[in-house]
Amino acid sequence: MAEKAPVGDGPGSPRFEYRVWGKHRRARKLLGKMASAETFERVTDCYLLVDDPTWNAKLRGRKLKIKQLVAERKGFERWVARKHRSSDTAPSPFDELFDGVDLEELLDGGVEALHSVLDGMDPELGVRAVFVTKHRRLFEVGSLKAEATDIEIVETKEVLRTLAIEGDDVDELVELRRALGLRDQPNTPVHRAIDSGNDR
Repeated sequence: MAEKAPVGDGPGSPRFEYRVWGKHRRARKLLGKMASAETFERVTDCYLLVDDPTWNAKLRGRKLKIKQLVAERKGFERWVARKHRSSDTAPSPFDELFDGVDLEELLDGGVEALHSVLDGMDPELGVRAVFVTKHRRLFEVGSLKAEATDIEIVETKEVLRTLAIEGDDVDELVELRRALGLRDQPNTPVHRAIDSGNDR
């Protein structure tokens, strides 16, 4: 995949990412031993799924975070992430999703308010909302970051387990992937894994 320029205004944060699914107990234990720092957090996200897999959008807190896939290298995907507080800077179809909507009021309204907005959208846009709760262990391994996360899909109560590594240096990432024994595992981002139309 040739690298492409990201859509939108403002600074992005391009990083290479690699995410696998399953328990991967050995890899999780190794990360705990290799990490120079480890933290825990619990977060709730609403993913906005669209048919184009090169867009990964979610609502967290009072912001809409949109990631765009811009390149692939050695099995790693390079994503650029930008945060938006309104539809003015968001790319299509997310600008249409929040056109004329006060994003902060929407987020304060919770699940019902968001579903109300989605129900009023043009069905041809194909936006689907999936609410998840994440229990995350975050690691720092040199200049790289990693996470081991349990993701509960709110609607079905299904729990998925995932492990990810990310950073700017692909060679370092390749070495960490090898050390964790993940080299032959497919790289699947969260929004594709939780989409009911995709196999996991």
